[in-house]
Amino acid sequence: MKLIAGTDKGLLVYIKKDQEWMLKDIHFIGMPIGYFHFDERNGAWWVAINHKHWGPKLYRSLDEGESFTELSAPKFDNGSSQTTKSIWNIGHGVNDDPNKFYVGVEPAALFVTVDDGQSFQEIKGLSDHPSRSAWQGGGKGSHSPFLHTILVDSEDTSHITVGISSAGVFQSQDNGQTWEPTNSGLEAFYLPSSGVPVGHDPHCIKTPECNPNVMWQQNHCGIYRSEDKGKTWVNVTDENGLADYGFALAIDEQNDQTAWVIPAQSDHQRIPHKNQLAVYRTSDGGKNWVAQRNGLPQNGAFDLVLRAGFDGKSGHLAFGTNNGNLYYSDSFGESWQVITQNLSAVRSVRLLN
Repeated sequence: MKLIAGTDKGLLVYIKKDQEWMLKDIHFIGMPIGYFHFDERNGAWWVAINHKHWGPKLYRSLDEGESFTELSAPKFDNGSSQTTKSIWNIGHGVNDDPNKFYVGVEPAALFVTVDDGQSFQEIKGLSDHPSRSAWQGGGKGSHSPFLHTILVDSEDTSHITVGISSAGVFQSQDNGQTWEPTNSGLEAFYLPSSGVPVGHDPHCIKTPECNPNVMWQQNHCGIYRSEDKGKTWVNVTDENGLADYGFALAIDEQNDQTAWVIPAQSDHQRIPHKNQLAVYRTSDGGKNWVAQRNGLPQNGAFDLVLRAGFDGKSGHLAFGTNNGNLYYSDSFGESWQVITQNLSAVRSVRLLN
């Protein structure tokens, strides 16, 4: 098994040998990694770098990181008033067409390539949506909304779901030509009207392989679950107020009732509850949440886990934090081990077989 960690100072590759994790490679050392994507269709590694001076860069490797090729990052048309500030997500396209995939950027827009990244086209149906003027800046001090989640329906690849901070969940049934907000059931406490159609802040959205009808969402205002492919949402936030605000979400690919979150104290105090780092697990669709603390620091922890910083695979879980700590579990979160505590901020974590 491999663990890929995208940090503010490079892309790190760890391998597991004899129950121990070892650092194998560091790619793009010193560079701020915005996102790492593994394409199961052809084994390609995709790396987005969001450089403060040079802007977003996009790289691909076809040999598991032995070499990388730079490709032109998605750009708005010359006549557009928008400039690509950063790349937030890379998502699969059609399973039988590995040349097609999607890229989400800031300011919020979705780009598609049908020639394996040689060229990108902006999906104007989303960019020009009538609600665009209501989209808000999504964080990190940015005044721009950004598109951080891309999900392509495995049963109907013309059905695309995206998450935008701060605008909400949007879905297309026709390969991106037209879009509708699907935020029914979500709440936005920071707005004058909490149940508005547009203006929500999904932090992370995932769907399990075993049931494409189910979607989980870690939201600015709680945790939500959908059983109708994201058309409507049900609040499954912990009634005790612990599994609530946060950014990262992991799900069990073989059990649509199981998910994990790593909450913060609150929006204003983005640190673990009582400075005790804990992962919270539900095994019943969000009705109950149980803390999993074994092996995690329970005194003086200030860690926050960012959107793409948490991953799960076949009972194995791994997460990295803004303080450069990297943790791993091979027991569905029952116990955790430290891989390293010496990294820069971790923005992306991925487990690979």
